[in-house]
Amino acid sequence: MRENGAKVLTDVELRVAELAAQGTPVAVIAEVLGVSANTADRHLTAVYVKLRNA
Repeated sequence: MRENGAKVLTDVELRVAELAAQGTPVAVIAEVLGVSANTADRHLTAVYVKLRNA
């Protein structure tokens, strides 16, 4: 996602956002990304923060 030419979401955050939008649980997002559930949750939190401030 870009805003005024600046990238708002990283590639990983965009993937997390896509999965979350499909209703995918954080534990499954973590498996897909190959990270811990805590890390997936942090990425999802970053998505919410960035989109709220975009």
